[in-house]
Amino acid sequence: MTTATIAAPSSTTGFMCMWNGTKDNEPAYVDYATGKTNVNEPKRVEVVVQNIRTLDNKPTLKQNGYELCKHSTNLSPEQLLNSMTPDGRKSIEEVYYGECRAIIRELTGAPVVEPYIFRVRQNGANPRDFGSKNVANAAMTKASLPIAHVDRDRHTLRDGIVEHFGRETAAELMSKYKRFAQINVWRGINDVVRSWPLAFVDHSKVPGWDYDTHMAVVEPRNDPRVALRGPKSQDSVLKCDEAYSYYYASDMTRDEVFVFSSGDSDVSKVVPHGAFWDYNSTDNAPTRCSIEVRAWVFFDN
Repeated sequence: MTTATIAAPSSTTGFMCMWNGTKDNEPAYVDYATGKTNVNEPKRVEVVVQNIRTLDNKPTLKQNGYELCKHSTNLSPEQLLNSMTPDGRKSIEEVYYGECRAIIRELTGAPVVEPYIFRVRQNGANPRDFGSKNVANAAMTKASLPIAHVDRDRHTLRDGIVEHFGRETAAELMSKYKRFAQINVWRGINDVVRSWPLAFVDHSKVPGWDYDTHMAVVEPRNDPRVALRGPKSQDSVLKCDEAYSYYYASDMTRDEVFVFSSGDSDVSKVVPHGAFWDYNSTDNAPTRCSIEVRAWVFFDN
């Protein structure tokens, strides 16, 4: 007897969190030391998310700014999760960085690919918590919110390159290569991603979409992330637009990665992204564990 193959769903429904303004109409800030902020609770946006596994024309990094790829790693899930120890960090930086560099170079042909930071996340939040008074904003000082964002906007992209390479080398690179970006490699560490899958926001049908028009900036004060990623003057959170379309990959395994532009000098290629709650997920789904490596990439003109 053969076992019937269950077809992947063409889409699912859920919600993403997006920008919802400030309480005082003043510039937004979050103070990570005190937990104080003037940012409103994120806006809960109901979304229909297309499953890229079922598309005839699947998105590519070159054309759309993101791509799903088959990719195995030589590190075990335990090694990927062991990032807080010196040996664990060393394994990721010496082994996994090289693997990520290779796949980015394969997809882009870029002459300069420089992985520089990684983040391991575990998200077991229950969606019932969102909308409760101050729950989401309190979490901003402790863990990453599942809120749609870009990692680098026009200003922090250049600032980050200067911080990493030094002013003189950064100026040479940004002069020589007219397009430069932060490219991320995102992998679920569990066998299968069952909750809070990663979604990408396609803004190609929004006339004049730009960082300045569709991203809100939040000033991080006393930011503990500086020790890992260096200083960043502002975080960029996505504003809602009815013309967006949304994409994800169902049942993503740890032998797959998403490679995507999270900050780009070519604004048409940057991809707002964030975890979303899939209404087809179960409340007892395992905590989603993931690792994301970020790299500076300079493209041939």
